[in-house]
Amino acid sequence: MFITFEGIEGSGKSTQIELLRSSLKEEGNAVEILREPGTTQLGEKIRDIFLEKTNEKVDPITEAFLLYASRKHLDQNFLQEHLKNRSIVIADRYSDATIAYQCFGKGLSEDFVQYIHEKSGLLSPDLTFYLDITAEASKARIDDRELDRMESESLDFFNKVRAGYLEIAKLNADRVIVLDAELSVKDLQDQIFKEVKSRLDASLG
Repeated sequence: MFITFEGIEGSGKSTQIELLRSSLKEEGNAVEILREPGTTQLGEKIRDIFLEKTNEKVDPITEAFLLYASRKHLDQNFLQEHLKNRSIVIADRYSDATIAYQCFGKGLSEDFVQYIHEKSGLLSPDLTFYLDITAEASKARIDDRELDRMESESLDFFNKVRAGYLEIAKLNADRVIVLDAELSVKDLQDQIFKEVKSRLDASLG
Protein backbone atom coordinates (compact mmCIF):
# COMPACT_ATOMS: atom_id res chain seq x y z
CA MET A 1 0.00 0.00 0.00
CA PHE A 2 1.23 3.46 -0.94
CA ILE A 3 0.04 6.16 1.50
CA THR A 4 0.73 9.87 1.16
CA PHE A 5 0.36 12.77 3.58
CA GLU A 6 -0.32 16.25 2.23
CA GLY A 7 -0.80 19.69 3.74
CA ILE A 8 0.70 23.13 3.90
CA GLU A 9 3.55 23.96 6.28
CA GLY A 10 2.86 23.38 9.96
CA SER A 11 -0.05 21.01 9.41
CA GLY A 12 1.56 18.20 11.43
CA LYS A 13 2.32 15.73 8.64
CA SER A 14 5.68 14.61 9.99
CA THR A 15 4.28 13.88 13.45
CA GLN A 16 1.41 11.79 12.10
CA ILE A 17 3.66 9.90 9.68
CA GLU A 18 5.91 8.81 12.54
CA LEU A 19 2.94 7.81 14.68
CA LEU A 20 1.42 5.79 11.84
CA ARG A 21 4.71 4.06 11.14
CA SER A 22 5.01 3.08 14.80
CA SER A 23 1.43 1.75 14.95
CA LEU A 24 1.79 -0.25 11.75
CA LYS A 25 5.11 -1.76 12.85
CA GLU A 26 3.56 -2.82 16.15
CA GLU A 27 1.06 -4.82 14.08
CA GLY A 28 3.90 -6.59 12.27
CA ASN A 29 3.92 -4.62 9.04
CA ALA A 30 7.04 -3.67 7.09
CA VAL A 31 6.95 0.12 6.70
CA GLU A 32 9.14 2.50 4.70
CA ILE A 33 9.09 6.32 4.86
CA LEU A 34 10.01 8.76 2.10
CA ARG A 35 9.92 12.51 1.70
CA GLU A 36 9.40 14.52 -1.44
CA PRO A 37 11.55 15.86 -2.90
CA GLY A 38 14.33 13.84 -1.35
CA THR A 39 14.95 10.35 0.10
CA THR A 40 17.50 9.23 -2.53
CA GLN A 41 20.99 10.74 -2.83
CA LEU A 42 19.96 12.56 -6.00
CA GLY A 43 16.62 13.56 -4.52
CA GLU A 44 18.20 15.13 -1.45
CA LYS A 45 20.48 17.24 -3.63
CA ILE A 46 17.46 18.37 -5.64
CA ARG A 47 15.65 19.16 -2.38
CA ASP A 48 18.48 21.43 -1.28
CA ILE A 49 18.40 23.25 -4.61
CA PHE A 50 14.61 23.46 -4.61
CA LEU A 51 14.26 24.93 -1.12
CA GLU A 52 17.31 27.19 -1.06
CA LYS A 53 16.55 30.89 -0.88
CA THR A 54 17.77 32.81 -3.93
CA ASN A 55 17.50 36.26 -5.48
CA GLU A 56 16.96 34.60 -8.86
CA LYS A 57 13.46 34.10 -10.24
CA VAL A 58 12.40 30.45 -10.18
CA ASP A 59 9.66 29.70 -12.70
CA PRO A 60 7.01 27.12 -11.65
CA ILE A 61 7.93 25.11 -14.76
CA THR A 62 11.50 24.89 -13.41
CA GLU A 63 10.10 23.79 -10.05
CA ALA A 64 7.96 21.11 -11.70
CA PHE A 65 10.90 19.69 -13.66
CA LEU A 66 13.03 19.59 -10.49
CA LEU A 67 10.26 17.84 -8.59
CA TYR A 68 9.66 15.28 -11.31
CA ALA A 69 13.35 14.55 -11.72
CA SER A 70 13.44 13.68 -8.02
CA ARG A 71 10.12 11.82 -8.22
CA LYS A 72 11.09 9.62 -11.17
CA HIS A 73 14.42 8.74 -9.57
CA LEU A 74 12.65 7.99 -6.29
CA ASP A 75 10.14 5.74 -8.06
CA GLN A 76 12.90 3.78 -9.78
CA ASN A 77 15.24 3.42 -6.81
CA PHE A 78 12.96 3.26 -3.78
CA LEU A 79 9.19 3.23 -4.22
CA GLN A 80 8.72 0.36 -6.69
CA GLU A 81 11.26 -1.82 -4.91
CA HIS A 82 9.64 -1.54 -1.50
CA LEU A 83 6.10 -1.96 -2.81
CA LYS A 84 7.16 -5.15 -4.62
CA ASN A 85 8.51 -6.41 -1.30
CA ARG A 86 5.03 -5.78 0.14
CA SER A 87 6.12 -2.97 2.42
CA ILE A 88 3.70 -0.20 3.28
CA VAL A 89 5.26 2.99 1.92
CA ILE A 90 4.33 6.32 3.54
CA ALA A 91 5.28 9.55 1.75
CA ASP A 92 5.59 13.05 3.14
CA ARG A 93 4.14 14.76 0.03
CA TYR A 94 3.89 13.40 -3.50
CA SER A 95 2.28 14.42 -6.79
CA ASP A 96 -0.74 16.19 -5.23
CA ALA A 97 1.70 18.73 -3.78
CA THR A 98 2.85 19.75 -7.27
CA ILE A 99 -0.74 20.35 -8.36
CA ALA A 100 -1.49 22.33 -5.19
CA TYR A 101 1.71 24.39 -5.03
CA GLN A 102 2.81 24.88 -8.62
CA CYS A 103 -0.59 24.82 -10.34
CA PHE A 104 -3.04 26.36 -7.86
CA GLY A 105 -0.39 28.38 -6.03
CA LYS A 106 1.67 29.64 -8.97
CA GLY A 107 -0.56 29.25 -12.00
CA LEU A 108 1.20 26.41 -13.82
CA SER A 109 -1.01 24.42 -16.19
CA GLU A 110 -2.47 21.36 -14.49
CA ASP A 111 -2.60 19.58 -17.85
CA PHE A 112 1.15 20.13 -18.19
CA VAL A 113 1.88 18.51 -14.82
CA GLN A 114 -0.50 15.63 -15.51
CA TYR A 115 1.27 15.07 -18.83
CA ILE A 116 4.69 14.88 -17.13
CA HIS A 117 3.29 12.51 -14.51
CA GLU A 118 1.74 10.15 -17.06
CA LYS A 119 4.75 10.15 -19.38
CA SER A 120 7.02 9.42 -16.42
CA GLY A 121 5.03 6.24 -15.76
CA LEU A 122 4.59 7.00 -12.07
CA LEU A 123 2.24 5.42 -9.57
CA SER A 124 -0.61 7.20 -7.88
CA PRO A 125 -1.15 6.78 -4.12
CA ASP A 126 -3.65 4.24 -2.82
CA LEU A 127 -4.62 6.54 0.05
CA THR A 128 -3.91 10.18 0.87
CA PHE A 129 -4.43 12.06 4.11
CA TYR A 130 -4.76 15.81 3.68
CA LEU A 131 -4.25 17.67 6.96
CA ASP A 132 -6.20 20.89 6.52
CA ILE A 133 -5.11 24.09 8.23
CA THR A 134 -5.60 27.78 7.40
CA ALA A 135 -2.74 29.81 5.98
CA GLU A 136 -2.83 32.02 9.07
CA ALA A 137 -2.56 29.06 11.45
CA SER A 138 0.23 27.64 9.31
CA LYS A 139 2.26 30.84 9.53
CA ALA A 140 1.75 30.98 13.30
CA ARG A 141 2.99 27.41 13.74
CA ILE A 142 6.21 27.92 11.74
CA ASP A 143 6.92 31.46 12.89
CA ASP A 144 9.68 30.42 15.30
CA ARG A 145 11.89 28.61 12.77
CA GLU A 146 14.14 29.64 9.90
CA LEU A 147 12.01 29.51 6.78
CA ASP A 148 13.09 27.96 3.48
CA ARG A 149 12.16 29.36 0.04
CA MET A 150 8.71 27.77 -0.08
CA GLU A 151 7.85 28.47 3.56
CA SER A 152 8.64 32.15 2.93
CA GLU A 153 5.81 32.54 0.41
CA SER A 154 2.92 34.91 1.17
CA LEU A 155 -0.37 34.23 2.93
CA ASP A 156 -2.14 34.72 -0.40
CA PHE A 157 -0.01 31.97 -1.92
CA PHE A 158 -0.80 29.52 0.87
CA ASN A 159 -4.51 30.35 0.67
CA LYS A 160 -4.35 29.35 -3.01
CA VAL A 161 -2.45 26.17 -2.17
CA ARG A 162 -5.01 25.26 0.48
CA ALA A 163 -7.84 25.85 -2.00
CA GLY A 164 -5.98 23.60 -4.43
CA TYR A 165 -5.71 20.79 -1.92
CA LEU A 166 -9.41 21.04 -1.08
CA GLU A 167 -10.27 20.86 -4.79
CA ILE A 168 -8.01 17.82 -5.24
CA ALA A 169 -9.76 16.17 -2.30
CA LYS A 170 -13.18 16.95 -3.77
CA LEU A 171 -12.25 15.40 -7.11
CA ASN A 172 -10.63 12.33 -5.52
CA ALA A 173 -12.96 11.63 -2.61
CA ASP A 174 -12.35 7.87 -2.78
CA ARG A 175 -8.62 8.37 -2.21
CA VAL A 176 -8.17 11.62 -0.27
CA ILE A 177 -9.26 11.85 3.36
CA VAL A 178 -9.55 15.43 4.65
CA LEU A 179 -8.65 15.84 8.32
CA ASP A 180 -8.85 18.91 10.55
CA ALA A 181 -5.22 19.62 11.47
CA GLU A 182 -6.40 21.66 14.46
CA LEU A 183 -7.56 18.46 16.22
CA SER A 184 -5.36 16.98 18.91
CA VAL A 185 -2.44 14.80 17.86
CA LYS A 186 -4.14 11.78 19.47
CA ASP A 187 -7.47 12.34 17.72
CA LEU A 188 -5.74 12.62 14.35
CA GLN A 189 -3.63 9.56 15.08
CA ASP A 190 -6.72 7.50 15.90
CA GLN A 191 -8.61 8.60 12.79
CA ILE A 192 -5.66 7.91 10.51
CA PHE A 193 -4.88 4.47 11.92
CA LYS A 194 -8.55 3.44 11.82
CA GLU A 195 -8.77 4.34 8.11
CA VAL A 196 -5.50 2.60 7.19
CA LYS A 197 -6.43 -0.53 9.17
CA SER A 198 -9.83 -0.65 7.47
CA ARG A 199 -8.28 -0.48 4.01
CA LEU A 200 -5.62 -3.02 4.82
CA ASP A 201 -8.24 -5.44 6.14
CA ALA A 202 -10.35 -4.89 3.01
CA SER A 203 -7.38 -5.63 0.73
CA LEU A 204 -6.73 -8.90 2.57
CA GLY A 205 -10.37 -9.87 2.33
